[in-house]
Formats: sequence, C-alpha cells, structure tokens
Amino acid sequence: MQRISDPGSAVLCEERSPVDELVDAATARRRPADEAPQEPLAGLRPGEVIVGECVDARHPTLIGRLLVRWATPRGPQERWLPSLHGLAVRAHDRVLVSQPSNWPEPVVTGVVDGFALRPEPSRAEAARLALHDDEALRVTTADGEPLVEVFASETGPVIRLMTEEVDLELKGALRISARSIDLVARQGEVRVNATDDVVVQGENIHLN
Repeated sequence: MQRISDPGSAVLCEERSPVDELVDAATARRRPADEAPQEPLAGLRPGEVIVGECVDARHPTLIGRLLVRWATPRGPQERWLPSLHGLAVRAHDRVLVSQPSNWPEPVVTGVVDGFALRPEPSRAEAARLALHDDEALRVTTADGEPLVEVFASETGPVIRLMTEEVDLELKGALRISARSIDLVARQGEVRVNATDDVVVQGENIHLN
C-alpha cells in the first residue's frame, strides 16, 4: 500500500495493491452473516438430546470416547463420541447424547441405567493350585511354624489362621460384605471399642 500526500492539501490518497483486494475478498467470504449454517454431525440438531446405547466403552487409542449407537429415520448410526470427564460408562449402558449448539459433534452427558447391577468383571487367571479334599495349602514361617491354612470343606473354602492371637491392622477403613454375617466367640466375650459413635442399623435389633 502506498500513500501519496499533497503538502498543500489535507487529503490523503491511498493506492491499493492487488494483495489488499485479495485480503478484503477473503474477509468478506468469512463473514458469519454470509455463511449458511453448517449441518451438525451425526444428524442431530443443536440442543437435541437423545438416548443411545454404548456399544464399546474403550477406544483403541483415545481416552474418554465411547462407541454409541442410536436409531435415526435413516437407520441406526454408530459413532465414537466424547464423554464428560469422570463419567463411568460400560458396554450396553443406555446413555444420554446431547448436541451442543457450538460444538461440532454430540457429547455423551450421562448414563440412564447406571443404577443397574453390573456383572462381575472377568479377570485373567495368573496362577492356579488344585487341592483335593484331603489336601491343604499351608503358609509357615522360616522356622516351620504354621501361619495360615487353606482347605475345602463340605460348606465351602476355609481360611484358618494357625496362631493363638491375630492382629488385623489397616491404615484405612475395613469393610466386610456378605449375604449374612455371623460373629461367634466360642469362649470369652465380644468387645467393641471405638473413639466415635457406634451405629447399629437393622430392621429389627434383638438383644439377648
């Protein structure tokens, strides 16, 4: 761009180059008002919320993307979609899929049936020791003193601690979960000591 100034006049004349004209033309083409609204991906309208099914919860390379399937008038669609941070989703969960108005793809925002009981996840077997009915697994000290014994009984597996006294210590919380729990003291009393409240909850509480 060149400026030509006349000392006797306050008018400035600008000489525009071809580069300036190309820049102005490109800027005009980029004006949002001149652009037609882009069609959102996956056929969802901005602000639309649908329910889909998680087909696969583990992307081959990315974290936080889920393969989601949902029905459309054109047939079922599947797509790897991002999910909210910290959202726990597993395969076959029904999920909420939302299309933000300022985002190019839908986002998984929640799990519809997250309260359903989940199957126990399969675990790879690292080692196996087969015990017959008359066999037991024993752990001893270096001097041969028995510590722990594991064997099978008619009612199920038995883990027996072989010492007279046992201390079970943890730095954090201890939780015991089972269908039913029996605490039996064959000889002696049962003491419960706590530095805070002791809470006992149940449908009926029987004392003696």
